[in-house]
Amino acid sequence: MRKNYYITLFLVTILLQSCNSNSKEITTPQELVSEGELVSLTIDDQTSNVSDGLVHFQDKNGSWLFKLNMMNNEIQLYNLDSKSLEKKIIFEEDGPEAVPSILGIHVQAMDSIFLFGYPLYSLQLTDTSGAIKANYNYEPPFNYLAAFVHNAHYNYTPILRGNKLLVNTKFEGDLRTIPDDTLATKSFSYTIDLENSEVNLLPITWPAGYNASGSKLLEFSMASDGENLVYSLVADHDLYVSDLDGKFLKTVAAKSKYIDQSFPSFNEATDGFKTMKYVYASDRYERLLYDEYRGVFYRFVFPKVEVQNEEEITQLRRFPRKFAVMILDKDLNVLGETLMPENTYYPNNSFVSKDGLFISINHPENPNSEEDLMSFEVFKLKEVE
Repeated sequence: MRKNYYITLFLVTILLQSCNSNSKEITTPQELVSEGELVSLTIDDQTSNVSDGLVHFQDKNGSWLFKLNMMNNEIQLYNLDSKSLEKKIIFEEDGPEAVPSILGIHVQAMDSIFLFGYPLYSLQLTDTSGAIKANYNYEPPFNYLAAFVHNAHYNYTPILRGNKLLVNTKFEGDLRTIPDDTLATKSFSYTIDLENSEVNLLPITWPAGYNASGSKLLEFSMASDGENLVYSLVADHDLYVSDLDGKFLKTVAAKSKYIDQSFPSFNEATDGFKTMKYVYASDRYERLLYDEYRGVFYRFVFPKVEVQNEEEITQLRRFPRKFAVMILDKDLNVLGETLMPENTYYPNNSFVSKDGLFISINHPENPNSEEDLMSFEVFKLKEVE
């Protein structure tokens, strides 16, 4: 029975890659514009209007949004066409079909949804019924941690090719003290063979020189256009490209015009407040999304902000004050960059659909945010004249 799943998943992968390859290529200067279109989903009183992670999925039956609720160990499935809650998929934490925790999800198809736990080596296959179809046991490579799949902040998109699932990972070590030459040996990702549990590191590693001027945060996002993998590092203007096997191809300069040329060192954060300030109030790159419908990448940029106390830091920890979105073509040429108004959007809840780039308006200081609605503003590309 498991072979049938692999065949189905492989065919879906080929179909998605085919769709991606037919994307219209945009090469002219662009900006993100909104005509004020909002898409609002009604939520119940047990559900927050912001999410631990969102995943959009399009199939012949419509446009779907999967909302992860870690607190209740559940996934809520919304129909974006009817703007309604289709169902709640709740997972038991104990028992024969237990799902101890869910950090992130990957929707390969409506009947093939991967659940990722962390720090447990938890990887399961389910569908919209919530039944556990398969439990996969795997051991990460020595000195590496469980697959780290997250659908917010620094986001990652797992890739299934045949029976091998490509996931991103973290490694064991002290990020404040790791030497640059050691960091340059550490891989971003590995593959898990779903048939025999074999795990193999991809050859692409952290770039030499990343920590040359002092330790930096070791976070990154990854997106794929179906042909290559693109890695965006938190404290690096450049983007790093490999093929789907992890063979390094090129480095592309892609600096935001809203952040400084150099990044501060993590070593300068000598106490708790300075550490939090460094993590949440300093220049950084976070989300990287690929728009398969328009053939562009969106890179989310967070310029540094001034904070005076822990209360401001606590707010920034969940709700960034300001951000910009870079637009890059398939070759990663920068086509434009749009700075969003402050204290208006929640960028960690953003996704791409055939209708555009959706960004949550549920920032607590946005007067248009309503507690009982999960609302998104729709942004579209517009050629700059």
